[in-house]
Amino acid sequence: MKIKYLFALIMITQFSFTQEVDFDNFIKKHEIIVNSDIAFKSLRNEIDELNFSFESQQWPVEILKYVVKELRENPVIVSKITVQFVIEHSNKSKKIKIPVSIKEKYMRAFKSEVGFRDNYVEFLSDTYEIIIEYFY
Repeated sequence: MKIKYLFALIMITQFSFTQEVDFDNFIKKHEIIVNSDIAFKSLRNEIDELNFSFESQQWPVEILKYVVKELRENPVIVSKITVQFVIEHSNKSKKIKIPVSIKEKYMRAFKSEVGFRDNYVEFLSDTYEIIIEYFY
């Protein structure tokens, strides 16, 4: 009788150690995809630069909306997260991937909404700088 239990225990441990766990299925990937043709153009004149500047100033707002939505849907997020910001050409031939780390202080402020106003402009400015660094 003891041999059956021992054999069963060996089989269970053998089975449990041979299982592969794919942690990518358990961790949500935070990703935002925007379409842009201007991001892939060469900036030859002031009009191109102004168009790029105007469009790129909208991207941190998109990231902010995403982060606030995620915090409302998933209140267990407490530390910083990294949002993969993907700029895709309209014909999907080119992509730029920019990892944007959202600091813990912003997460706390946006989660509680107590410091939202105080951190709003600073968040947009920091995020804009992270994105623009990839272009210059």
